[in-house]
Amino acid sequence: MAKVTDMVLMDKPGEKVLLLGNQAIARGALEANVAVYAAYPGTPSSELTDTMAMVAENAGVYMEYSTNEKIAFETALAAAWSGLRAMTGMKHVGLNVAADSFLSSVGMGVEGGFVIMVADDPSMWSSQSEQDTRVYAKFANVPVLEPNDPHEAKEMTKYAFELSEKFKHFVILRTTTRSSHARGDVELGELPDEIKQGKRKFGKFKKDPSRFVDVPANARRFHPAILEKIEKIREELNNCPFNWIEGKEDAKVGIIAPGLAYAYVKEALAWLGVENVKVLKLGTPFPVPYKLLERFMDGLERVL
Repeated sequence: MAKVTDMVLMDKPGEKVLLLGNQAIARGALEANVAVYAAYPGTPSSELTDTMAMVAENAGVYMEYSTNEKIAFETALAAAWSGLRAMTGMKHVGLNVAADSFLSSVGMGVEGGFVIMVADDPSMWSSQSEQDTRVYAKFANVPVLEPNDPHEAKEMTKYAFELSEKFKHFVILRTTTRSSHARGDVELGELPDEIKQGKRKFGKFKKDPSRFVDVPANARRFHPAILEKIEKIREELNNCPFNWIEGKEDAKVGIIAPGLAYAYVKEALAWLGVENVKVLKLGTPFPVPYKLLERFMDGLERVL
């Protein structure tokens, strides 16, 4: 039986392997050519960091178990400011620890793609609260991607880096306990040559006090720019490959299902034998793509 490290580093595009959601995210980060990964692990995010720790040396990735989530966030952010693709991982309450840096630095943007993986814990299986990271994201005007199965988690990780780099903005990849710890088939994609060769990547930071010093004079400039950027991202997400409408076109009842909720909805509809329903599978709960939502709601009388 192949080890997890072997499967995550396997150079066989098209091959299907069985991975946890968190392990699939690690594979997605490698396929995206991540250069830096820093984290303070907390369940249900832990397996992502454990997996990255096991493969980092062979993949040429700088990996750090940080003192806390704030340090992890800042380490990865510094790499993204230097033009590298970087990622940090934490559980939902870990974002509280990183909140000062997270909220204060949004307006500064990034140069390389920057993905913040946050694992929420509904029902508090291993946590002291069940706060919803999507609320934090709305507060900070940071887009959220939410996968419904391990394969989508891998593909969504790659998309998150691309989205971040395109708009020079943070992106949150939100999971829940079930999506982080579910196992499923994951179809492997191409690994970049640098990852296959284990070649470390180095960035270059360009000093710019007008951008990277968060004094009030700069922050006041950042705010309208953030609002403008999130609306551009909203427009982009109307065509996101992780959002789609399915079901009866003439249905009068619609269900909006983000992330793992989509899997539950599909299962419930099958069990109940319900067919005359339209479903919006929403992989981007924030910002909600309005045009897609309007198209979905056209003709409906009730939406859940």
